[in-house]
Parts: sequence; C-alpha cells; structure tokens
Amino acid sequence: MDNQFTLKNKTNSKDDFLNRIIEHSHYLYRLAYRLTGNPEDAEDLTQETMWQAHRKSDKYVYEKSLKAWLSMMMTNRFRDKVRKKSLKVVAIEDNLLSPQSMSSYTPSVEEEVETKMALEKVKGEIEQLPEIYRNVLILRHFDGLSYAEISEVLQVPEGTVKTQLFRARKMLKSRLSE
Repeated sequence: MDNQFTLKNKTNSKDDFLNRIIEHSHYLYRLAYRLTGNPEDAEDLTQETMWQAHRKSDKYVYEKSLKAWLSMMMTNRFRDKVRKKSLKVVAIEDNLLSPQSMSSYTPSVEEEVETKMALEKVKGEIEQLPEIYRNVLILRHFDGLSYAEISEVLQVPEGTVKTQLFRARKMLKSRLSE
C-alpha cells in the first residue's frame, strides 16, 4: 500500500509539472519560430523541448525560473539541430520589428516603403551578427528576459550577458550607420 501511495504522488507531481510546462507553450513556440524561421520546424522544436523537459523534470531546480530553464533547453536543442542538420537560422520576424503604430496616424505609401526598407536592413544586420550577439539581443529585446534569465539560458555569467549585449548593440549601431 505504501508503494502505491508513493507512485501516485510521483505521478501527480509529474502531471503538475507537465501543466506548468504547457503554460509556457506559446512562449516556447514564439522562441522556436524566431530561431527556426519556419512554422513546422518551430512546432517540432517546441514539442521536442516540452517532451525533454517533462522527461527531465527531476533535474529542474524549483528556485530557478521555469521559463529560463525551458529557454535554455530549447536553445541547446536548436544548436544541436543546427550542427546536425544545418537548419537555416532566421533571427527575427518582420512583425517583431514593426514600430508601435499610433491609432490616429496613417503613414503615407512612401513612409510605409521607407519603414519596410529600414526594417529589412535592421533584420538583415541582426541576422549577420555573430550567433552569441544575435541570441543575447533577441532574448533581451524581443523575448523580454532579464539579465539573470539570459544568464541562465546561455549558461554564462550575468556580467558576460551585459558585455555581449553592449557589444551587440554597438555592432548593430555601427553596421546600421554605414
């Protein structure tokens, strides 16, 4: 009887953890889509990451951010896939870079074209950044992670995150001013 109780408690805690993982599924899909640039690959990467996280639930340290732990797991899984299959990395979607629209202002056709060209240039320059700078920029500015969370995801000290983010911004600014 004691063994059944222990088994039931382990099953319940696994189910609770799975529910916590599922709560982050939309965030994980968006991150996967930014990494892969492809809906099918993003779905696969999201499912694989969630499955792996559920399998490794005993390795999760509850004091840490689940979102950061899942992001780290996904980023590592993606890096492995890139190494193995040479997936094309697409850093950012156009709609992520679009400026906040003002409700009463309607831009002219010329302004829309100029904005689109500028966004294409920014997107192209971000894609050309070295991987570590591209990743830290995306995690900070598009995923909204804190320095500590980025540190966990990339498995580097927080000071390194700040340095890499500074260098990424400086490099991007330099490239865009050319």
